[in-house]
Amino acid sequence: MASKRRKSALEEERMTDANIERVIKLLDPKEENTKPITKKDACQILGMAYNTTRLGQVIEDYKAKKQRVAEKRAQLRGKPATEGDLQYVIAQYLNGESIDKISSSLYRSAQFVKRILEENSVPIRSNSYDYFKPQLIPEGAVRDRFSVGEIVYSTRYDSKARIDAEQNTEKHGWVYRIWLLSERWQQFAYQPVYELASLEHLKALGIKV
Repeated sequence: MASKRRKSALEEERMTDANIERVIKLLDPKEENTKPITKKDACQILGMAYNTTRLGQVIEDYKAKKQRVAEKRAQLRGKPATEGDLQYVIAQYLNGESIDKISSSLYRSAQFVKRILEENSVPIRSNSYDYFKPQLIPEGAVRDRFSVGEIVYSTRYDSKARIDAEQNTEKHGWVYRIWLLSERWQQFAYQPVYELASLEHLKALGIKV
């Protein structure tokens, strides 16, 4: 059996769904008086060597995948979230996965995913991270105090964190030394209780936090 051809680094970078969609439109433009691009130009956009047979296969594979996704989404449209959906969405999101990536994996809309997060009081990350503007904590995740060793969510760092120590201060109330658990940080930090969200309520859904 012939081995599957490996993509070059340039192909890995350029052969995205968005670029393939762009190539399809440029090869067969709908606007009048618009000249289609050549297949050589199409190959260059996708970062691949000039090969019309392979270009055609790439386009056909993309169209077939797009059709499968559309059919799967249609089958699931209007159906409520299953227990498995809830667990998958919340666990993946808390581990740093994006809403768009999760929705694609489930063949569901981004609104479907966001609704699960909101209904279960999961802290929502900001689209543009800003250390100085932490997101508000959902009411169902607000706590007055945490326990040493507890896993919480840091809204200032957009990361799960472990409580390592606590101190009761006059200005901020309970302040915690935390160890940030995301790959991005891996460091200690100090945060007041009102910047930390509880994840304990998610354990009832079977989610390991």
